[in-house]
Amino acid sequence: MPTALTSSVSPTGSALGSDPTRALSARLEDLDKGFPLHQAPSAIGTLTYRSAGTGPAVVLLHGIGSAAGCWLDVALMLRNGFRVIAWNAPGYAGSTPLPQAHPSADDYADALHQLLAHAEVSECVLVGHSLGAIVAGAYAARGAGNARVAIRRLVLLSPAQGYASHDEAQREAVRTRRLTLLEAEGIEGIAAQRAAALLSNAATPAMREWASWNMRQISPTGYRQAVSLLCNSDLLSRPAPAMPVDVRVGELDVITPAAQGQTVAQAWHASFALIDGAGHACHIERPAQVAEIVRGSARNGGVKSELPFA
Repeated sequence: MPTALTSSVSPTGSALGSDPTRALSARLEDLDKGFPLHQAPSAIGTLTYRSAGTGPAVVLLHGIGSAAGCWLDVALMLRNGFRVIAWNAPGYAGSTPLPQAHPSADDYADALHQLLAHAEVSECVLVGHSLGAIVAGAYAARGAGNARVAIRRLVLLSPAQGYASHDEAQREAVRTRRLTLLEAEGIEGIAAQRAAALLSNAATPAMREWASWNMRQISPTGYRQAVSLLCNSDLLSRPAPAMPVDVRVGELDVITPAAQGQTVAQAWHASFALIDGAGHACHIERPAQVAEIVRGSARNGGVKSELPFA
């Protein structure tokens, strides 16, 4: 049986030492046993997801440079009280890419709904990390004619806002930089160059290797589509969701820093707080804190904001 530590330091680093090769082997064994992969048929093909535990549903959406496995430590900490479901977005880790070359957030939301219908989820706490926050926001906004499950609370971790509201030159610069790296280096090269930026300087080699392994699960087509989503979306173009929202950002996040999270929280009347000692991939670096955030949102109506945005 996989072992989940409850310290504020990730099991990826503290339990397995500094040898990333040994750490990765143990992580993959935990992943297969404790957070197994499932398949869901959909209109676009197959969608894959990981699931653990029983109880009220918590649905986890990863960011542009990751996959469902990145939530492993959080899932192990939540599985005794919750049914934890983490999707692999279309084009990630065995999920069929979307048919559109440039899919919208609503296209991803459609795919998410099909997965949740297959998994027989009727109500959940929905958690979106980084680009996953854009998908979560689109799904939460679905109204008449676009069914969705009941969302008790929306939790956004280091939310990406997207670049649709930026000028065309900035959007194209982001698109070109990411796609040029993909064409030159492939997914392996992207993981080698970008995975470390997801974590703070204090992250262990094992944490860095785990972030890199998850990034390597992306398909080139899935990444191109996700880059298009990032460049063409604006999270705050939608009105504040009807359900309560919590925004949390890693204290040391340099990708979507605190000021950006505060902007989202203020616009959506959400609670806001920092996650101590975490970079962008807070769920890898500080899984115990992230698990506690989810528990608070699911059981206690969220935790008190440090800033008066709630």
